[in-house]
Amino acid sequence: MAGEPSGERTTTGPAPGAPAASESTAEGAQATQATQATQALDGVEAPPVPPHPSRATGVGIDGPTTHVARTPEVPGGPGTNGGTGTNGSHGTNGSNGTAARPPRAPAGPPGPPSGPFPAGPRRPPRGPARTGPGSGPFPASGALMPGTLLADRYRLVAEVGRDRDADAALWKARDVMLERDVAVTLLVGSWQGDAKASAALSRATRTAHFEHPHAARILDVVRPGGSPLPTGVLGAAVAEWTPGRDLAELVADGPLRPSAALRVIQPLADAVAAAHRSGLVLGLDHPQRVRVSARAATRLAFPMPRGDATNADDVHGLGALLYLLLTARWPGPEGARPPAGLRAAPHGPDGNPVPARQLRPDLPVELAALVDRTLDEDGGIRTAAAVHRLVTQMREGLEDDGVLLPVLEDGQTIDADDPTEVWHDDAAPEPGTDPDRKRKLRIGVTALIVATLAILGFVTYQVISVVAGGGSSAPPVVVIPETPAAPSAASAAPPSSPPPSTPAPTPGGPVQLSSVAVYSPAGSPDNPTRINRAADNDPSTTWSTSDYRQQLPALKPGIGMMTTFTAPAQVAAVTIRSPSPGTRIEIRSAPAADVPLAQTQLLGAGTVQGDVLQIPLQAAPPTGNLLIWITALQEQDDNQFASELADVTIQRAGP
Repeated sequence: MAGEPSGERTTTGPAPGAPAASESTAEGAQATQATQATQALDGVEAPPVPPHPSRATGVGIDGPTTHVARTPEVPGGPGTNGGTGTNGSHGTNGSNGTAARPPRAPAGPPGPPSGPFPAGPRRPPRGPARTGPGSGPFPASGALMPGTLLADRYRLVAEVGRDRDADAALWKARDVMLERDVAVTLLVGSWQGDAKASAALSRATRTAHFEHPHAARILDVVRPGGSPLPTGVLGAAVAEWTPGRDLAELVADGPLRPSAALRVIQPLADAVAAAHRSGLVLGLDHPQRVRVSARAATRLAFPMPRGDATNADDVHGLGALLYLLLTARWPGPEGARPPAGLRAAPHGPDGNPVPARQLRPDLPVELAALVDRTLDEDGGIRTAAAVHRLVTQMREGLEDDGVLLPVLEDGQTIDADDPTEVWHDDAAPEPGTDPDRKRKLRIGVTALIVATLAILGFVTYQVISVVAGGGSSAPPVVVIPETPAAPSAASAAPPSSPPPSTPAPTPGGPVQLSSVAVYSPAGSPDNPTRINRAADNDPSTTWSTSDYRQQLPALKPGIGMMTTFTAPAQVAAVTIRSPSPGTRIEIRSAPAADVPLAQTQLLGAGTVQGDVLQIPLQAAPPTGNLLIWITALQEQDDNQFASELADVTIQRAGP
């Protein structure tokens, strides 16, 4: 293929009239260039390469590629008559010989040595803490270079990424036996006596049985011992090659529009959900493992999970990739080195990445909530099926022109007339699943099966009756037992809940508030600058939640107002004025204003029916914070959900 090294070794004799011993070998020149290229990837400044008398250029995986012609070689050395033949064999014309190789002539001043590739810090584990030594450094750059043959079959072409958390190098390679491009994930370094590498290779073997259009199929798993491996390589997984760009390159010019980001994530969520249903983990936790084709088709190109990866890691990875597409920032652990070419997301005082809407205020509130809840490790979205369902529903409400364009700093997209930047999805969109049609189909099939079984049973009974004979020919007598009279409406109603053992306190005067704030532990707060309108003793001013296309708790478990008293008090009742009937509200006491919902205590609940809702509270110790927690919103005329609070009054317990 044009622009890719063929992997074949050619030999030339010495130039006429020139001493062969003074020429450098082609292998030395290529090794020097490969070392300098790898040093540039690792941040080491390499000396400039002197001009070569014979060069040819082509188009490679990351742009123009320079091919250097081989120079004459030393007689008796590599090449003709005792040199190195195909696949590294020695002898005359590439065959195995016994002649010793003479030392190569110096190829100029040596460059600085290439140091080890440092392993980046790992994301803190979600399960039990892992013990033992950390992962070792990447192998020396000379051990992994274009042209290296892996397992006598896969010739490395170009490195396209590095997953430091998994100690993996991502390469494009060439299968010299089947003449096709492949994606190779190389496990490198020292992994606690190869235990983690062995677990990752075992998972890759199980994943090879998984097929999905948006996940590259694993073709081969190379283990140590059975095949020759370069120094420092502990194993490899070979998958189908996916052309295009990775996600780090996709957001190099800025974040994507919400419709484009959802279109990129939707097929990945579908692939992860299918893998989880099969009991597999895909390892979708790094932007360079995902590639997007020129037709905007997204695919997991390097499907090799870590040995200790879980389903929660895949779901968290979906949220991290969506965060990256919407903000062009990588939400890794605080202080961790982001993938190459990406900037790390800023972190809040709690050590977690700031909400996506803080970096992109123009994001739809539902989309921002989806990102925040997917990244939330405590009480967030924990299944890939839920992520896929929510992403599919959000795509239905957004206009999508099928173009992947980054959003610039001023909120505008790049020039749509630039053919080098516009990615059109010319392929026909996949038809969406119609839930009503599937439900009707299931009902029809079930009814057909029941009718068929009934007919077969009746025919069988008649045949048995005719063959057996005897007995009375009169039809069977069917006895219908008498049914008791239908219970009255009063008796059919469920018994009312028993009164609380402790009588409710008598309401007294109102509690003085020192501050109010929007309480939203699972996502961005709704209209935080207007929350004071719900506690200003003016029913004409209101605070409203954001508009949601789905009812709570699909994207958020709830949204509310946290009130703080000037002094702790025992509360007896809460009076709420709201123009949003159908809103369900819980009243909860809290030990502090910023505690999780699980640390609050439920004191009472009610549903807004008219303009005023009064909720009596059960007896509880004095508190300094009271949460007005909304668990269901009012359904609007446009199939959206939102609620308003006009005025909230908290009454203390009387004497």
